Amino acid sequence: MKASLIWILALNTGLCAYRANARMLVSLQKAMDKKMITAKATCAGGLALKYSINNLAKDSVCLMLPAGWRFNSNAGKNDYQDILVTRDQLLVLGPKSSITFDIKGYCCEADKSGPVKGVAYTTGKMADSNLVKLALYLNAHPTDENTEQYAVWAISNNKPTSNITNANDSLAAALREFVAGVKGEPLPWFTLLKRARVTSAGEIQEIPLKLKATLRYNLAQAEYSYFYVLDAGGHKVGQITGQWLIPGSEVAYPVNLALRGFQKGNYKLVLETKDNRLVEKDFEI
Repeated sequence: MKASLIWILALNTGLCAYRANARMLVSLQKAMDKKMITAKATCAGGLALKYSINNLAKDSVCLMLPAGWRFNSNAGKNDYQDILVTRDQLLVLGPKSSITFDIKGYCCEADKSGPVKGVAYTTGKMADSNLVKLALYLNAHPTDENTEQYAVWAISNNKPTSNITNANDSLAAALREFVAGVKGEPLPWFTLLKRARVTSAGEIQEIPLKLKATLRYNLAQAEYSYFYVLDAGGHKVGQITGQWLIPGSEVAYPVNLALRGFQKGNYKLVLETKDNRLVEKDFEI
């Protein structure tokens, strides 16, 4: 039975139909522990796995593959990322039958190579508690794949929480707040939109696109200002913006900075008038 057909069945008839068609509803871990099934996982390309299961029981079985399940690379000397599942899946097998289906997940070891087609993976186990918390959150509050990938890396590899964003940031704000809470850190003062992709050779590429923030300045009288970016060597990079600033205390200055062409490294945002540097903020790409 194809995985897509299983999902259609789940959506149309619900869990009760699974119970009716399967004598047993068990977790994947329990089925493995009791040797009710055998399983094999291999990379199907990108972040998808081919998961093959054999039902050894004489009865039909409904298996629960839970959000938070982690597939570990079993590639020996080659160091490929493990894959974290963030969606619950229900799978029905007839007596003494087999099934092969696709599993979509996220890389959860940012310092390792992305998986390549054919790489073997273990049959899996539950991830650590913080990744399980995140997986359960994403299962209940799905968003786009790029945002979810950076949320996983923010916890698995302590990547910046500021990278959890998308074009419509209101959709990512709650996720960013959740992840910051799990990590026990304050919310970042900016967001930095990146695009991540895994090439067919397993290379992980990150492309910086846009930084958004609200700076606050204090000014006694209206003055003409300059906004620009300094690289680690103190050189001005990108576009210099000039405009008149209204006077006031803690006045908001919105930043919407395109980052295409910026290289990896440390930078500084600067807002200044002719005689006074009003704000400077460090960030890293």
